[in-house]
Amino acid sequence: MPLLSYQHKVDTSYDLENGKYLNFIAAIQNSSTFSYFTVIKVKNLNTGEIKEICTKGNFVSGALHIELKADYDDKGEQKVLDFAKSKKNKYFEFKNKKALDNISFFDYKTKLVTKIQTEYSFDKAIEIIKKKKEFSIRLSDDKIKAFAHVLFNRGYLTGENDCWSGALEYIDRLKDDR
Repeated sequence: MPLLSYQHKVDTSYDLENGKYLNFIAAIQNSSTFSYFTVIKVKNLNTGEIKEICTKGNFVSGALHIELKADYDDKGEQKVLDFAKSKKNKYFEFKNKKALDNISFFDYKTKLVTKIQTEYSFDKAIEIIKKKKEFSIRLSDDKIKAFAHVLFNRGYLTGENDCWSGALEYIDRLKDDR
């Protein structure tokens, strides 16, 4: 059952940013084997490098557990969730290499996000989402993240089944009960 609701009728930049924040929180809170993708901006405090990356919400939570030295008990889970919710801009700074590894900071292919927009029609994908309230595409892991990245930044939540990877699916949180 969805924890937060957001209609994908984005009319202003505020609505888009608020929608992306709500999708981010949904991705962080999701604990099923169907993982939601989220986009965050991350600064590596060791090098100063900043990247916008797309990763699964549970990987962000795991990185925060590592960075904040939070246990996986109720208190630690709440600490991580409260910290994530406080980041309305979805900007994080990590020093711990394991936390950075957990979100694939070093391996994330930012150039692929630009490239994939020339290979696929995202306007067509969004048209399908709006009309059918569903969308699915099979891609390689790197392309799935890049595709999810673009859709997230346009206000659309997507995910992938961890048991049956290879297909990116649109999430309609108003009707989804994952």
